Order: sequence, then structure tokens, then C-alpha cells
Amino acid sequence: MSSWRERVESRIVSAVQRRLGVELVKDLGEVDDQDVQAIARLYRILDRKPVYAAALNHIVSAVEQHYTGPSLKPLTGCLISSLLHETGMAFQARGFTEEAKECDRLAAALAPGGPDHVILSLLSAISSQQELHLLTPLTVDAVLRALLHETSRSGRRIRRAGILISVAYAAHTTGNIERLGAAVEALSHVATTPGAAALATYYHSRHLIATGDMEAALTAETQFKQQAEAVTARDKDYKQVEFIRSSFRTTSSAMARASAAVRAEDYVGAAHWYERSGEELPAGPMRAAMCVLAESARVLGDLLSSVGAVRAALSRLRAGDAFAARSTLDLELVLTGMLMRTVDLYEAADQKPGRAPDAEAMLVAEVTDLLGEVRGGAAVGHPKQRDAYRSDALADLTLLKLLSRTPRPVAPSEIAERLPDHHVVWVVFSGARIGEHVLTVVTLRPSAPYPLVRRTSVSMADGKALAQCSDEESEEAPEEALLHVRSLVFADLDPAASAPRILLVPDNATWSMPWSELAPPHSSEVTLTRSAGATLRSRRATRVGPKRVIGIFDEQGLRGSRKEARALEELAEQGHIHFTRVHSLPELDNALANGSYDVLTISVHGTADDGVEYRMLLPDKPSSPAALLHLALPPTVVLGCCWSAKSPDTPDTTAAALSCLAAGASQVIGGLWAIDDEMAGELLTRTYDGHLRHGLPLAQAFRAAHLALPRDDRPAAAGLAFMGHP
Repeated sequence: MSSWRERVESRIVSAVQRRLGVELVKDLGEVDDQDVQAIARLYRILDRKPVYAAALNHIVSAVEQHYTGPSLKPLTGCLISSLLHETGMAFQARGFTEEAKECDRLAAALAPGGPDHVILSLLSAISSQQELHLLTPLTVDAVLRALLHETSRSGRRIRRAGILISVAYAAHTTGNIERLGAAVEALSHVATTPGAAALATYYHSRHLIATGDMEAALTAETQFKQQAEAVTARDKDYKQVEFIRSSFRTTSSAMARASAAVRAEDYVGAAHWYERSGEELPAGPMRAAMCVLAESARVLGDLLSSVGAVRAALSRLRAGDAFAARSTLDLELVLTGMLMRTVDLYEAADQKPGRAPDAEAMLVAEVTDLLGEVRGGAAVGHPKQRDAYRSDALADLTLLKLLSRTPRPVAPSEIAERLPDHHVVWVVFSGARIGEHVLTVVTLRPSAPYPLVRRTSVSMADGKALAQCSDEESEEAPEEALLHVRSLVFADLDPAASAPRILLVPDNATWSMPWSELAPPHSSEVTLTRSAGATLRSRRATRVGPKRVIGIFDEQGLRGSRKEARALEELAEQGHIHFTRVHSLPELDNALANGSYDVLTISVHGTADDGVEYRMLLPDKPSSPAALLHLALPPTVVLGCCWSAKSPDTPDTTAAALSCLAAGASQVIGGLWAIDDEMAGELLTRTYDGHLRHGLPLAQAFRAAHLALPRDDRPAAAGLAFMGHP
């Protein structure tokens, strides 16, 4: 039963909430909650260092585009005010004074009471009477991020240590490692009382545990217990310190027991208690995180010692909706550890006389493809949602939700059945131990019932060749480097295959490589995909008769664009296609809404940004991928734009090319880096001739066009890649 003091405090909190006119985050409706989550995503742009003017302009543009409606909630207004104020500070730091003033003006209009008013509103919204771990992590993240900024500029009436302690508590209970670290850092500078200092040490220990530094965490825990002894009942933070001290004595919660087991390197116990902790939570990201942490403990403890154990782990990850935790923890790291353990099993079985490691090889392929799903494949192959891409903010959240869906692992036998003529090659470059890197290549031949697995410890010579064949620098790669990497990746292709069709599944480290040059010259197709599962979920692009092509071109700035447009005009004049040229995004929108097309080509400059921050510099104005994804995309999309098919810098975004596949396209041609526009125009002109004039499948026409280029031109043309369903 609560004390009279607690009842009075509760009434005061309720009165403050009514007076300020704010909502509790748990009471937000679906639309309002979505608005808050979108703000959290914009805050993550500011968290990047350095943050450039283009990214700041994107934040302002997204706010103007998505939040200018009349029904803005008070809580949302406070969050946007804080976001805009910090954006203005970033503009000012880069010398953009007018932009900074405009951000400040908008921020002041949304929250005229200043930072103290915003702080009280946000603290009220996440009052301690709520169970924050039951809420969407991004929703809480937006509030915590805004509180951290507002506290740094608050007035004298605000006790900064108290606010930061509240932020640290909320971050800790919602598993938000990034905000916990920021709160601890800020708290360490303003903790002037014994209680605040003790709590700063305690939350520092929690952050150390979350980042895996167990030895330092134990030292910090000991320090906290010593500091807690000096905290008296008169200290403002006495109750919190005492509550934490009691938790050390009882360690009754499943989460506390899991943490204790990890510290003791009892990974069997840790896995058990993480699972028990997940059972206490509703379905959602936090429950998924507990599932992933349980499997992480099994990987760390070498508990996945058989094929059956790994398969059971995969089943638990799918049942626990593991991908929902991708914004909470490093899911890719956990699965990479599982992959390395599975390859260990394969190599051990392969060394046993008279025993073929078939089951282990099948399992390696499944785990490798699941890693591909984490890296973006999971977003592909789902029904397109109505209005899901109508703004940058919504498009970003839509793609994140697609990435957070846990797919069914795809067995090699299913891949072989549905792609019977293809060699599927997975490539993973990873660190096995400190100072050691390995290249794992898994090859599924059309003629073989089981994959072949090859793990190579990367030597100095291997590493040099891989580096020379990465990104735009690969255009200058010596022939010996290309041959070296080819031998590493394609050693297990069927030597009897005269014109192999290759489906490549590279990881992020090997994605932006000149695969058109690296693949054996006799290969007839080279298709990139994030996962084989994504390819199987994609639809095939089919049409009988002349194809309908629509395009938008920057003929003033790009000579390659002029060449591509002229080639399509000639094909139309000769009756091979129906061709429509547009000059702006509204024209394109209208044409796609009122007609059926097979191919959309966009030949303009592109920027190097991630996700919806990416810009295609259309003739009328720059456009983000969201504007494109909102359209009725045809089966084939050609993005003759720099960086349109790059590997994203962050794990929860997708490049424009992959976004088009997620929005319903079947095949996409895109740029892996800053492509040479003249070479791109020449390559696409030859591709259209083979595909639209002579009827070759697009993947084969693209490959034949590349091989038909003069030898010295091919490296520059290799920046364009074919993705999707071959």
C-alpha cells in the first residue's frame, strides 16, 4: 500500500500534467506515437558526427513536410521544438546563420515557455509511474533524447542531476544503451551530492555491462556500494540509492539474475534468465531483445555444439521475433557469432573420415542467408502499404518496420528448387578473433545437393587485394588484385558450367565491389541481392509485346543521360518500345498513376546520403526516395544515379535501390558508388539494345553489355549493379 507522501506526489504529478496540457507517452494514439517515433529517427541524424548541412536541411524538410498539420499534439510540439533548436545550433556551428535563426524561430513558436517548460512537459510524459519498457523503444528514445538536449541549456531552477538520473533510469529500463551512455556522461559533470554521485556510478556500471566490459562494471559496482554507504536520508536521491542497494541484496528479478550470470560467466544461467525475463514482457522489441541476448549467451558460452543446437537457436530467434530488436542491440553481431560457430561445426565434421558434412553445410547456408536478411533482405517481398511512403518521415519508419520483421529461414533445397539454374554465392568478411579476419564463402551449385563452405584466414596479400577491389578505388585496381579476389570468392563454381548464372549475396563489407569485373568472364548473369530469401519473395518481371518505358533525365548536366535518352527514343521510333519522357516528379507521378509501365529509368545526379536522406537531383528539384516509393513503381527500375545502390552506413536504413525493391519493384539497376555518367550511359544503352530490341532477360542483357565494353572502360562501368529477381 502506498504511503501518504507517495499519494501526494502522485496528485502533484497529475496536476502538473493537466496544467501543462501534455500526455503520458503510454496514452499516445497510434498516429501520434508514429509521429514521436519519426522524431526519434530524425534525432539519430544529429547523433552522427560530423553532421553536414545536407542532413540538417533534411531534418527541417522532414519537419515541414510531416508536422505542419493542425492536429499537432503538445508532446509532439515540445519534441519538435527541441529537435529544431538543436538543429539550429548545428547550423550555427557550420556558419549557416540564417538557417539557424529560422530553426530558433520555429522552435520558440512551438514551445514559448523555453527549455524549463519543455523539460517539465517531457518529464511528466515519462513519469515514473509508467512501465516504460512496455512502450515502443523509439517513442521513449525521442523523449530521452530531447531531455538530454534541453537539460544542457536549462535555467537555474532546474536540478540537472535529477533530470539526468530520470533519463538514465528510463534508458536503463528500456535497454537504450546509447542514451544511457549520454546520460551517464552528462551526470558525471553535475553530480554534486553523494546520492547523485552514487547513482552516476551505478548507471555507469550498467552501461559497462551493456557494452561488454564486465571487469570494469564489477569495479564500478563495488565503488557504488561504497558511495551508497555515505548517502543519508536527507539526500534528494536517498530513496533511489536504497532501492538499488536492496536490488543487489535480493537479485530477485529475472533480468538481475541474467546480469549476475553474465558477470559470473555462467552462460547457461544467463540464457535461462534472459528467456525468463522475456516471458515477463509483452510482445515487442524488448521481449525480442531478451530472446537475442539469450542466444548471444549461448554463443559466448560455446553452447551451440551441434547442428541440432544451432537449429533450435534459429527456431527460438524466429519464435521470439528477433528482428524486432534490431534498433535495440547489434543483431548482426550475434548472428555473425552464430555463423562462425556453425562453420566450426562444418570444418570439424569435414575432417572426420568417411563422413560428409552435408547437414552442417546446409545449416551454414541458412545462417548466412539470415545474416543477409538482417542487412536489408528482410525489407523485400511484402505487400505495399497504402500511403506508407507519403512523407520522408513515414517512409523511414515504414522501411524500419519492414527491416524489423523476422523472416523464415530459407533452406538451400528451396533455393535450388526455385532457382535451379543459378549458382548462389554468399560472401561474409568478418573478424574471428582480435587481429584476425576471415572470409567465409558459401557456394550452392545447381548440380550439387549441398553447399560448399570455404573459410579463409585473410592474409596480408588477401587483405590488400580486397582493399584494392573496394568502392570507387576499384576502378584503379590492378589486374592481379581482381584475379586474386576472384580466386577467393568463385573457387567453388561448377567447373563444368559453361555460362553460369550467378546470384551473389555479399555482406556490407564486400557489397560495394566491382562484381561485374570480379565474376568469371564466362558467367552469363551476375545479380546482387541482400539475401536469397529476398530474391525468392520478389515477383518476376514479365510482359508480352513491346515494353512501356518512362524516364526522367538530366540532359543538361550529364552527357551519359543524353545518350541513354536518345537510345530509348530510337528504340521507340523503331517500334520496339513505347517511350514517355517526363521532366518533373509531379509529371512522373501523374503518368504512373494513369498508365501501366514496365520500366522506369531515372538518370540524374545522386548524393552519398543514407536512407530517405538520399537525394536524386531531378530537373525540377531534389527528391528523396520516399517520393519515388510513394509512386506506382513498374517491375523494373533503373537508377542511373551515384550511390543509389550503395551499402548503407547504418544498419536500420536502406539504399534507394533496395527501397525500390521493398516498395514492389522486381529488378533494379543502381550505382554502388560515384559512377562515371558517360560509362553508365554507354552501358545502359547497350543493355537496352539487348533487352528491349533483342528480347534478352534484363540480367543477361546487362551482363552482355558490360562484357561488350572495351576492356579499359569496364572498371568505370562496374559501379552499376543489377539487383533483384534475375
